[in-house]
Amino acid sequence: MRSNALLSKPFLTSLFLGVGGFLYGFDSGIITPTLALKSFLDYFNQPDAATRGAIVSVFQAGAWLGSASVGITSDKFGRRKAIAFGCIFGAIGGGLMAGAAHVAMLILGRLFVGYAVGTITGVAPVFGAEIAKLGVVAWGFFVALWTGVGEGKWDNPNQWRLGFAIQGAPALVLGIGVLFVSESPRWLCLKGRDEDAKKAFLNYHYDGTNGEWCDAEFSIIRINIAEERRTQGRLTWADLVKTPAFRKRLFVGSFVWAAAMLSGISFVQYYQTAIYATLQFDQNEQLLVSGLYGTVAPVACLASLFFVDRVGRKKILIGSSAVLSLCYMIITILAAVYPARPGFPTNVAAQRGLIACIFAVSANYSALLGPMTWIIPPEVFTTELRAKANAVVQVIHYSISLVITQCSPIALAAVGWKYYILFILTNALCTLVFAFAYPETKGKSLEEIDEIFGDIKVAAHGGDTELSADEENAVDVFEVRAGKSEDSA
Repeated sequence: MRSNALLSKPFLTSLFLGVGGFLYGFDSGIITPTLALKSFLDYFNQPDAATRGAIVSVFQAGAWLGSASVGITSDKFGRRKAIAFGCIFGAIGGGLMAGAAHVAMLILGRLFVGYAVGTITGVAPVFGAEIAKLGVVAWGFFVALWTGVGEGKWDNPNQWRLGFAIQGAPALVLGIGVLFVSESPRWLCLKGRDEDAKKAFLNYHYDGTNGEWCDAEFSIIRINIAEERRTQGRLTWADLVKTPAFRKRLFVGSFVWAAAMLSGISFVQYYQTAIYATLQFDQNEQLLVSGLYGTVAPVACLASLFFVDRVGRKKILIGSSAVLSLCYMIITILAAVYPARPGFPTNVAAQRGLIACIFAVSANYSALLGPMTWIIPPEVFTTELRAKANAVVQVIHYSISLVITQCSPIALAAVGWKYYILFILTNALCTLVFAFAYPETKGKSLEEIDEIFGDIKVAAHGGDTELSADEENAVDVFEVRAGKSEDSA
């Protein structure tokens, strides 16, 4: 039986891969406090709403390019090398942003950093799902926002460069370190390198006492991948939409990210200081509140670890979207009824209520919907299609985020509080989709999830796949699991 020790190699490797999530959170979050710094705004001649939108959204454009290419790099070169490749752009992009002499240089740096994040977020969840699961995006955002608070206290015209310089560090750590961990056993099996795959699997899971368990589990992985390749051949990009089962997989994996972006979280995260400015907060107040906002996310993310695998995925998704819609409804009402106008008294209670709802959006997303975006997509794709399908998912994710981050400052300046109505409606729609169109995948292994979608089923003692004695035994184990699953359905 496999050891469940906290310090097992799969856990530690997933923890290290979490540096990719930290990089995503930090690179995403550092622009938020920077846009509130007077030194930054003065240096770039008070950029208008469209320019600020471009500075923020070009990150999403770069991420789109990175996620679009990752299906090729990850499948061809492996999970480790694809991550290391992306990290090179992260380090270069951080340097360009820290040394930016003009807006064009800043935007180019943001593009490179975005490409790195798109590549890493396209591969790390796949790699993590193939050995274990973990994500620390919220911690990256937390550090980024409090870095902004520190920058605000540093009385220096170059204060805004500090956070941009720091973002290159996790890229270097991850890019170098990932080359020293074992490759994904599933990817190695997919490439026909069974001997290397067995060594990698044992490196992750063998604890000196569980040899029988390791043999059985590895045999199940090998058999499933062999059966996928025998039944479906070399699957291509077009195969994602050829069959009803794979179309459903693509929908389930894609829509959870679409819902995450339509939740309005990127608008709140990137432009919360602009929202605080409409409440007549000064620079230090904006930075302080944004820092407190950043503290909410990691606490909520930690809390999610205690129930994310105990409560059904579907219940979490429905509850999260419904509560988000309610939060935006309250924000809209407070902003409409109690507007903060220069020269007029402000309603302090209404301001506190609005900020509390913004914090509730962060807590909700970080504890509920956010973790699901990292768990569900890699879960619902077969091993051979996992990298390609996850790349498509991330392209959809960054495409929606690109539109929202570019348009939000313009819309906020044009229609004010009425813009929040959009997110009341989008979250209500997502609630309905999750309730009526989503399957439950909690508690299923990556191989067992194949059964839910009905496209791959392991042939026990037939077919063309030759099985060793250990693998015959593994198939029996797999059949017992499948039988229990069907009996409980």
